[in-house]
Amino acid sequence: MKATTRQLSGARQAVTQWLALVLLCSCLCARAEMPADAVWIDVRTPSEYANDHLREAVLIPFDGIEAGVARLQLPKDIPIYLYCSVGGRAEVAKQRLEAINYSNITNVGSLENARSIVADSPP
Repeated sequence: MKATTRQLSGARQAVTQWLALVLLCSCLCARAEMPADAVWIDVRTPSEYANDHLREAVLIPFDGIEAGVARLQLPKDIPIYLYCSVGGRAEVAKQRLEAINYSNITNVGSLENARSIVADSPP
């Protein structure tokens, strides 16, 4: 049985809403627990980063996340916060880092979410 365009559109909308909810929950947890030694990584493209980025963030595009993090020589358990434009690329980067045994990775979704978390964290 073929799915109709309407059914596919509804399924896409449901997945998008679910992802937004997951990212919101992740951001709320990040706000409450962001440690002082946290590392912020912008996984967008160099042109997106050049246009605007979080002051605390280092640029490592998502498709080179493993090598980029290896160059930083970070401990496997250091808190790493990832963001992109909406959360998709950050999620791919998170999964890749977890696959190489990084254990404290948070996808905060967008640059706006990252700014909100940094602004709400204690000095």
